[in-house]
Amino acid sequence: MPVSSVYGSALCATALVGALTVTCAHSALVYDQNGVSVDLFGKVQAAYVDEYTYRDLSGSDSPEDSLYSSMRLGLGLRSNITHGLDGIAMVEWDTSRHDNSSGDNEGALDHTRYMFVGFDAYQYGTLIAGRGDGAYYTVVGATDIFNIMESKASDYFLIGEQRPAQIMYALHGLSWDLKLSYQFDSAQAGRGYIPVDVHQAYGAAVSTKFGEDITFAYGLDYTKFDFDGSEGDIAAAENFFVPSFEADGYTPAEAQAKARNQHVGAKVDYGAALSYGVYGSGLYGALVVGATKYDYIAHHLYTVDTALSYTFTDTLAGLTLSAGYGLKSYDGELLISDLTLGLSYSFNAAFKVFAEAQFDLDGNAAYFYGKEMVSELNYNQDKFALGAEFNF
Repeated sequence: MPVSSVYGSALCATALVGALTVTCAHSALVYDQNGVSVDLFGKVQAAYVDEYTYRDLSGSDSPEDSLYSSMRLGLGLRSNITHGLDGIAMVEWDTSRHDNSSGDNEGALDHTRYMFVGFDAYQYGTLIAGRGDGAYYTVVGATDIFNIMESKASDYFLIGEQRPAQIMYALHGLSWDLKLSYQFDSAQAGRGYIPVDVHQAYGAAVSTKFGEDITFAYGLDYTKFDFDGSEGDIAAAENFFVPSFEADGYTPAEAQAKARNQHVGAKVDYGAALSYGVYGSGLYGALVVGATKYDYIAHHLYTVDTALSYTFTDTLAGLTLSAGYGLKSYDGELLISDLTLGLSYSFNAAFKVFAEAQFDLDGNAAYFYGKEMVSELNYNQDKFALGAEFNF
């Protein structure tokens, strides 16, 4: 999903806690009276994908290659309260997270990606509450340029992309951007395959531009896990960390005892991003380097994620070529090594076709996460997608 401001989504890069306005590139103004405006935006997409990409998109299994179709629909709202202060809100739903080929709830907008409400005080910043991007997305979002394929490098994404139960603040001034986020106690992390809850999380990021084309961002994200629940839930949460302790040299029995006694309680992600240009306008490139430290686990996870794209503006106007490479390592072991290639052609501002592929270059994620979790996460798999997309 292309990101032009290293914070936001392809559909509405400025709306999703980036500049924190509710104006989208493909939005339609459907209401504007008495200081209240409502914008409608969304996209419809259909793609022929392999079984692993299908699972990434839907959260459901497919025994073989299949056609996956989805839709997103969003509303952006703004109301003037007084001079220099607006009330804002946004909600975006999509049809992902379920198997829409089975006929059950086919086409239902049953997953909420974004839902927040708050205040835009312009030069004093924007404060919103609800579901949205954590502040650290300012950093890791710099390489988020593909239509379907997603980088697995940053451990930040293990807990999911958009975060629920958050307070988010953004301030822009003198070519600097500051973003802060706080997440309250929330339900199971990820899509449900991560057997821990988030007790609370903090995020902070700053970014600045050097000249017209170069952007630098630095940030961190702290997540504290919650192990409350039934005996079975606690056991599952403990087992999640057993392979990590085994990677530190413990026997399976020792790793199980250590996880049971210590309850790995938190992790910290931190890193920096350097990018050039704006995605979709000529040359764009980005480099993200980061590290993750879990409590009681001996070493850091180190990540490198890169993205490079070129959008033609003359003879081949509308054609975009993209490539990216992401790696994650632990104690010298290469867990993830993915090469992603993409090609898209935009017939106009609304309609495009695309082809994408991701190749596993001998990553061994099971070394740290275990075979069962790697299967759930779809790590270390070759993937492809051929599709078309209509934005509005």
